[in-house]
Amino acid sequence: MSEKVNTVGQAPSTGKRAAEEIYDILRERILSGELTPGDRLPSERALMVELQRSRPTIREALRRLEQGGYITTAQGTSGAVVCQPSLQAAEEPLQDIIRLGGVTLKELNEYRQNNDGTIAAWAAKRAKEEDVAALADCVERQAASIAEFEKFIELDVEFHGLLSHASGNRVAEIVTDVLAGVEREMLHQKMQPLSDALRQEMCRDILTQHKEILAAIRCGDSRAARAAMTTHIRAAGRNLRM
Repeated sequence: MSEKVNTVGQAPSTGKRAAEEIYDILRERILSGELTPGDRLPSERALMVELQRSRPTIREALRRLEQGGYITTAQGTSGAVVCQPSLQAAEEPLQDIIRLGGVTLKELNEYRQNNDGTIAAWAAKRAKEEDVAALADCVERQAASIAEFEKFIELDVEFHGLLSHASGNRVAEIVTDVLAGVEREMLHQKMQPLSDALRQEMCRDILTQHKEILAAIRCGDSRAARAAMTTHIRAAGRNLRM
């Protein structure tokens, strides 16, 4: 399929910085569907003429769009190309907002007590065979990583990501992915100062709880899955003194 080149119209006069004006115009065209994945933007020179802005201004706006995952540019080509939307492009800014807002593990734990139980219940009803297999594999790898707490933390985050995917709810999956990076960092900070013995004890407790959640999902028991997850989240709060 051949790429089509789109024009965007003249930039309005506002009090915003010029690069922000151009960024907002192009971003709105993408979000509205006027520019779709695979479309090629006009060249820098063409944008300069259409929007009556300097080359540095156009380049700054395009740089911001590329950083945000809206477009991609390749050396030696004319004009940037609109990207297929990705979760990563949406997740990273939200993770930054959470970090800058000073979210604590206690707040995450409070949120997860309510929401993760629902996710587990959905997974018990909706999980496919491949979802259960992926969860089981993750649990097996956790069992082999008891003495490596950093690897275990990564697998803990992976387990909850797989669980949200198995829930069949895209909102749950996105929110879980957004929180994963923040949670990973906070868990590492909490567990780092602990002794090896205490860390391994906590990892064994988490593994036992994950096995109970998995067992409920295998049986398709949404009530048991919710209860097991609630127990798991509350135990995490106690263990990390949240």
